[in-house]
Amino acid sequence: MFLNRVRLAAGLLLSSLPLASAAGFTEASFAQVGADVWKPVRFWCDAPGRVLALSGTGAGAGTLTQWVGAARSQVAVTVGADNAGAGQVYTPLTFAGSSAPAPGFFVHSSNVETVQDPAYRLTHVSEFRVPAGSFACRYVPQAAVLAATARHSVIVWDSGGKVTYASRNRDGTPGVTITGGTRVILDGRTEYRWNRGGYGYVLTVGLAGHAGGELSVELAGRTLSRESLLAYSVSTPR
Repeated sequence: MFLNRVRLAAGLLLSSLPLASAAGFTEASFAQVGADVWKPVRFWCDAPGRVLALSGTGAGAGTLTQWVGAARSQVAVTVGADNAGAGQVYTPLTFAGSSAPAPGFFVHSSNVETVQDPAYRLTHVSEFRVPAGSFACRYVPQAAVLAATARHSVIVWDSGGKVTYASRNRDGTPGVTITGGTRVILDGRTEYRWNRGGYGYVLTVGLAGHAGGELSVELAGRTLSRESLLAYSVSTPR
């Protein structure tokens, strides 16, 4: 139901947005693997109960980082070669001392819904299956930013001069949706800002060399709340 609600909201917003650029997009993903320590990640997953991220550039040694709320845990993992077919890609994972019934542990992604196709701004990562369980991942194909904090999921659409923000609570229930945002580049990071009813919602995200970000809420020049991002993906036009 969580994924269905997100896809429905995305569909309603996409109906008013122009189609993706024929030139395509570039995707970059990062996770906070230590206290204010950020690394690029190949896959990450915003599931209702937790956030997961797999560090590493390909087959070989990697690290699985998981957050349940703000509590972070990490475990070493061996990443196998991708097994692709019929539109699906399964990236096998091996954990020392842990075994799983067939087909084992893996990250399930798509080789059709990918950022290499101009129809999609982000590659579809659909599932993490790890010793803690199987976790379905939120996916919004035309999002410019997908991000997760310990309390919220964040979606940003940025197309045709329209910048829209939507949040979900960690359990998947709706948060807020605001249109009419702005986007500026400050010190290597992108700042998105929306205003409604006197409140300001601010999301900052950085790319390589400036990775990291946060979500904050302001009122009359005062910061009411500030949430560090745990993981995020940014899609930019090529």
